[in-house]
Order: sequence, then structure tokens, then C-alpha cells
Amino acid sequence: MKSLLNLILIILFSIPSLAQKTAADSWLNVPKSPDDRYTNPKSAVYAGPNGWWNFGEVRAEGVNSAALKYTFKGGLTTNSEVFILTESGKLQLFSMDFGTDEPALGVYQISKKEDKAAKKVKVSFSDVANKKIKNWSGADGAGTITVSKSGDFLYFKCRNVTLQPDGMSNEGDSKQPLKIGFEGAAKL
Repeated sequence: MKSLLNLILIILFSIPSLAQKTAADSWLNVPKSPDDRYTNPKSAVYAGPNGWWNFGEVRAEGVNSAALKYTFKGGLTTNSEVFILTESGKLQLFSMDFGTDEPALGVYQISKKEDKAAKKVKVSFSDVANKKIKNWSGADGAGTITVSKSGDFLYFKCRNVTLQPDGMSNEGDSKQPLKIGFEGAAKL
């Protein structure tokens, strides 16, 4: 009886800790809302899993030095099969090219060239501030992007994707690879 009670206590105390570990990977893009009318897929005014239409967040830093760091939230749009995240007033952009405006659901491998049939996506990050073009792009096997669906939204998520420097002005700290993460949703 005592061992059964111990087992029950272990299970009860493990459940909150498991829930916390899962939630730790989910980024908070927006402040918590007093209700769920914009984040509930059954609501008539559902605005995506983070409560905003066509919105996302990038977090990136240098592989060798934390001095190279980018973090921004912005608008997510699609233009000729490329999904682009930009923030108003910043000269930085994150792009994902799936070879289609509506990628199939699933896990896509980062690649130098997009291939929708093989589930490969071309990924890049650019910073053109100070009249200098600094760019990083994904090599074959640099990581993955998961595409899922939430209501009428495509939801994109990647973590720890390594992008290689390839811009005309990548010098100093920007010559190192960039480890990048992204989370965002786009209306279909």
C-alpha cells in the first residue's frame, strides 16, 4: 500500500514538471489576452495560434560569439512562394522558400534549394542596416522547419537552425555561422 501511495505521489508531482518542460519551448509572441476570442480556433474572430494575423518572431545569435545577436517580432507575408518576416523600421528579414504558397504539413529539411516534393526548404536571414549586406543561408541538413495547421493558419516552427555567412559585408562577428529559431503563423 505504501509503495502504491509513493507511486501516485511521484506521478502527481511529475505531471506539472512535464507540462512546464513542454511550455518552455513555446514562445510568447504577444501579451496574454483577458479572453481567448482571438486565439481559440472555434471563435469567429480567430486570428491564429498567437492571436495576431500573419505574425512571427526570430531569435538568433552567433555560434561562436553571443556578441552577434538578433531578436525581433514582425509581420509574416508571402510573396511568390517565399514567406518573409520583417519588422517595421528594421532592415532585417527572415525568409523561407518552400517552392509553393501552401506548403504541405510536416517536417521540412533545410536545403540550399527548395523542393516541395522532397519537403526541402531554403532559409535565409539578412541584415542590410548601415548600407552593408550581411546574409546567412542554410546549407543542406542545417536543421528542420515544422509546418502545422491551426484553423486557417499555417504555423511554422524551427529551433537551432545553423545558417552560414554568405553576404558581401559579412566581416568580424558576422563571419561566423548564425544559430536561428523562428515561430510564426500565416493565414491561408
